[in-house]
Amino acid sequence: MAKFTALVAAGAATLASAVPLESRQVIPNYPPNEISTGFRLVANVTDPATDLTPSVDGWELAGIHVGAGLNAAVLNDVAGTGRIFYHNGTAEEVRYGRGSIVTDSGSPPFPSGIDVQSETEHDATYPAEHAVAINGGSGTIGVSLLPHPDPYFYVTALAPGTFVACPRTVPYYNEEFIVVRFAYDSWDPETALPVRNIPQGCTAITLIPECDTLAALPAGSLSSHDEARNSKCYKDVSAINWPEYGP
Repeated sequence: MAKFTALVAAGAATLASAVPLESRQVIPNYPPNEISTGFRLVANVTDPATDLTPSVDGWELAGIHVGAGLNAAVLNDVAGTGRIFYHNGTAEEVRYGRGSIVTDSGSPPFPSGIDVQSETEHDATYPAEHAVAINGGSGTIGVSLLPHPDPYFYVTALAPGTFVACPRTVPYYNEEFIVVRFAYDSWDPETALPVRNIPQGCTAITLIPECDTLAALPAGSLSSHDEARNSKCYKDVSAINWPEYGP
């Protein structure tokens, strides 16, 4: 899969060009998208030089059971088998990036949201890292798809930082999985720029929505789709050649 950040960098370079704006015509060209209530989340490795072996580019977000209503967020290498999520919240919350991302779990189905530990919370086994989970409930508010008017669609959080994929041992199984973490940016007072803090052995990823069908809930469900919002997503994330697009 071509790299998402290559597209962003190319766009920035175009905007910074020395050619006077009045002498050229800028025609926006972004990858085609569709509308769906349900979607899977596909990982795009943002720096190929730091990719894992085997590559996790194109792997999908899933969960592994680690307790009652608790699931560690992991990447699954089998296409089409990631969890089906939906954007949850009022229209206003989703518009301003204050919604959350939820999936239906169990029988009868109950809501499980994507939870991201805060900067003051840390993984019990890897205390320098901030865990991502898919736990019972509505999920962390602000972990949502990037709101309008951004022309690209991917999962963001309220705090500056990036999702990362890391090979880590999960104590519940005493086995290694590719788990998902959130790495918070720090601030460089000299440059006034954010600084990425990628944990050792991890690679930064962008989680991009690939359209799928959100199944109707059976009678007796604890979940509700009353605030499941239509979302913009891509038909086939792995087929997108990101450098082809940009302003």
